[in-house]
Amino acid sequence: MAQVSLKNISGGVIHDFTLEVRDREFVVLAGPHGCGNSLLLRQIAGLDPVSGGEIVIGNRPVQTALPEQRELAMVFSTPALFPHWTVAQNIAFGLKGRHFPKTEVGKRAREAAEIAGVAELLERKPDALTAVEALRVALARAIVRQPKLILMDHPLAGLEPADREKMRAELVKLQERLQTSVIYATSDPVEAMALGHRVAVMEKGELRQFDPPLAIYGKPAHLFAARFLGQPRINLLEGKLRAAAQGVLFKENGGTVELNLSDAPKEWAGKEVVLGIRPEALEPGEATVGKTRGARCQGIVEHLESNGAETLYYIETGGHTVILRASGRGEAGGAGRRMAFDIDPAKVHLFDAESKMRLF
Repeated sequence: MAQVSLKNISGGVIHDFTLEVRDREFVVLAGPHGCGNSLLLRQIAGLDPVSGGEIVIGNRPVQTALPEQRELAMVFSTPALFPHWTVAQNIAFGLKGRHFPKTEVGKRAREAAEIAGVAELLERKPDALTAVEALRVALARAIVRQPKLILMDHPLAGLEPADREKMRAELVKLQERLQTSVIYATSDPVEAMALGHRVAVMEKGELRQFDPPLAIYGKPAHLFAARFLGQPRINLLEGKLRAAAQGVLFKENGGTVELNLSDAPKEWAGKEVVLGIRPEALEPGEATVGKTRGARCQGIVEHLESNGAETLYYIETGGHTVILRASGRGEAGGAGRRMAFDIDPAKVHLFDAESKMRLF
């Protein structure tokens, strides 16, 4: 059993943090630098103290246990390999203090190296390894202990983008093969979406939402979760709700965007809100001719970014710059022209401007 229960954990930037990790689950603690996810991992590992709350691994409270008594392993943001030891010796270090016979240590080290993909590198020294190979050795050193729980603290941060993409896929396969619970800290929303069975979005030591990544993306419960998860970023328009014949009317502060929200209760009129719209939920006006849309808006195209398959339009509305994602290549010289775009009320997210919580 590798269930992990964090109950009202406090200490440092962490405030009254509660989280339940299921057995064999890959959970990502995601947030910007300073959100506290690295500290929380260190507290679970016993490397940093907690001032309150309870940490339970399996069925055993461990908040007062020594790190080596917690039946877990940790992979840090840098591999931290001993430079004068071989790969085999570095991997075997994960078994220090376990009192295994020498033959068993060698056997386990080779098995871990095979799983991590470094079996052919056992006699090399760390300075002869690439960044990816060094990370693989660090992973082997963690899994050689056959821990119930593996903690990973920004392990891909030092890799090139192409290597990060490759290693994301390999980490998913590794966790599935080991069937071990993993808690993974990252500040990269792409990593969070790609890796986590569930993602805990953190802001300044507090939990904003804990759900599967697509659930957060499709229905963010908090404004911060909406802002953090998803690339390109969600469009967030500050505005005010006004009374309408049906529901209420959203009016953008200082801009041209207006949208009737017929499903919203009329008593919300007068409320300061933030309207969230994913870039793919906006459509160029010419693409929706003849369709019934919730709102036809317009603005000035500031610039375009195209990768060939799709184009991002950055459109100034007067109050905000919104991003519209469309398939295909944008036209040359598109910047500076006026562009119409449509918003479907069924695809928007509405947040209370004061509490930051989702309204619908």
